[in-house]
Amino acid sequence: MAQRLLVRGGVAVVRGELAKLDIMIAGAQIAAIGAALDPGGAIVLDASGLTVGPGFIDVHVHGGGDVSFFSKDPGSVDAYARWAPRNGVTGFLVSTVGRDAGDTSALLGALAPAMRPAEGAEPLGFHLEGPFLNPERKGAFPRSYLRPPSVAEFEAFQQAARGHIRQVTVAPELEGALDLIRAVADSGSVPAIGHTDATYAEANAGFAAGARHVTHLFNAMRPLHQRDGGPIAAALLQAGTCELICDGAHVAPETLRLAYSLLGPARTVIVTDNLEMAGASGHDGQFGGERLSIKGNAAVRADGTIAGSVATMDQHVRNAVRFLGIPVQEVFRLCSANPAVVAGASARKGRIEPGFDADVVLLNEALEVVATVCRGEIAFLREPGRLRR
Repeated sequence: MAQRLLVRGGVAVVRGELAKLDIMIAGAQIAAIGAALDPGGAIVLDASGLTVGPGFIDVHVHGGGDVSFFSKDPGSVDAYARWAPRNGVTGFLVSTVGRDAGDTSALLGALAPAMRPAEGAEPLGFHLEGPFLNPERKGAFPRSYLRPPSVAEFEAFQQAARGHIRQVTVAPELEGALDLIRAVADSGSVPAIGHTDATYAEANAGFAAGARHVTHLFNAMRPLHQRDGGPIAAALLQAGTCELICDGAHVAPETLRLAYSLLGPARTVIVTDNLEMAGASGHDGQFGGERLSIKGNAAVRADGTIAGSVATMDQHVRNAVRFLGIPVQEVFRLCSANPAVVAGASARKGRIEPGFDADVVLLNEALEVVATVCRGEIAFLREPGRLRR
């Protein structure tokens, strides 16, 4: 008989509403939701005084906890999966790219065996951030990593990844980009616009070709201009989802709030863009062969370019509530339900519903992670006294 776990006495986020409900978990799935459920011999996790919601899903993360996804060691994915639940993360995309086509294929091929449920958070596939980016908006990527869009290259990458590529970031103004966007969409993956110097018209052409997501809105893209709105205006006026980084370093809080007033809860996806230094010991690191130092919540190059965030997902959640002025139940849509759609996992993740994966996070009044359950297993528990066997 499958192990049973009862999350009892918490205020649960169910269908966007808060209600005091128990959650019965059997094996890896949610079995029932209701008031004062009978434990029936189940292990009890006392959630009194806590908010209980679906686990967070990060669709743009390069690592954390001293683990980098720019590595050919599949153990790096497993190590991150064990570390991430302390931040409330129960699922993630591995965001990575190699130095060139051969290195990218080798990297994807080496990490592909780790794309399966194991201990901790579940890797849901790859996010290919590069190489099809505009060198003029490369961010921290070395120019040598970037190449013109190529359908053949993408197909070779997808084969190396054993079909696990879920998202591809593309600059739509580059030659061959629209064909690539169509190919990515036809494959069932999500074409995302990002690292782009596109005009408004060029960005709209990308959306018309099938792009339905935007990689870290505002960052590494042509800024909004009064005579050409560029990719930002196109993104805000289209129907696709947009990533927002809520670390307070990548984008100013007032700019995030302005964007959210247009995107709303249906189109916003909170991501971390974390590097390996996130949640680590505060040491410096590197990206693309260049030294990075930590300044506040960002990892920056010597020239001041932000390479990624070091604020963990739970910090982003707390900031999103404060920056965007939203209630706690709404933030779960941005950090759980919406990213589950991007990752292609919305049929089983991102909501507290019977039959869904038992991915649950418990937060205290300060929105700090008290416990995280991944597929029915307690992966992180800050207060052991809440567990009754």
